[in-house]
Amino acid sequence: MLGWPIYLGLLLVISLWAGRQWLERRQVRQLIGEVTAEPPVPTPDRPEPVLRAAASRGEARAMLELGDLGLLGRDAPLALSWWTKALEAGDDLAAYRLADLHQVLGDTEKASLHFRRAVEAGVPGAANDYAMFLIGQGDGAGQGQLLRAAEEGDALAMYNLAHLAAERGDLAESERWSRASAEAGHPDGAFSLGLLAHERGDLEVAETWYRRAAGAQHSDAMFNLGNLLRERGDRDGAEHWYGRAAAAGVAEAAENLVRLRRTSG
Repeated sequence: MLGWPIYLGLLLVISLWAGRQWLERRQVRQLIGEVTAEPPVPTPDRPEPVLRAAASRGEARAMLELGDLGLLGRDAPLALSWWTKALEAGDDLAAYRLADLHQVLGDTEKASLHFRRAVEAGVPGAANDYAMFLIGQGDGAGQGQLLRAAEEGDALAMYNLAHLAAERGDLAESERWSRASAEAGHPDGAFSLGLLAHERGDLEVAETWYRRAAGAQHSDAMFNLGNLLRERGDRDGAEHWYGRAAAAGVAEAAENLVRLRRTSG
């Protein structure tokens, strides 16, 4: 009997859906003030005057990075302007940026246009996000697009297929795609497998997957690993992972850490 409940169906779906990126890419959500914990896009190594000089010489990547700076300043028109120029200058990554931003701004026609450009150019992650965009629009082609992305090795696409399977109640298919995602390096896939193993009472397997996800900075995996080790009587291990989870922002981990230290003092 586990010392803390895991409501598998709901929790698995929630943990899987947390991995989606459509409408949730950090660089776009930063624009509307929803994410502040992590930088939305890499801050350019070159200062703005240097970028502007490079852009004036026709350097597409400088235009892209100026658009990134616009987004960092939450200036959507400026970001759109520079990314459009970067795309016209041949930087396909700009199409991906534009697709995400147009989606958030509600222009689905332009979002679809730019997603297709990014997918055709082979921009990493674009195929998954385009598939999730289509699914969000109720377009039946989205599932096939997502499957193609997964078969081409996109770990997030595998993870989202796992979510969709869990959502329709097919936990065997969900586990299959979670495993594929985990083996391809996606920490949420590893975390989901840890949840499944923990629910089944296979604590050794659960610990293995939790550790893999925790090693990739998955805060919920750190917390669950702390719980598992605490139940096993490994106070030092539990304290370590509660501390890591608390530092990553898991409030309950901080509370458990305080309780653990009180009882061990």
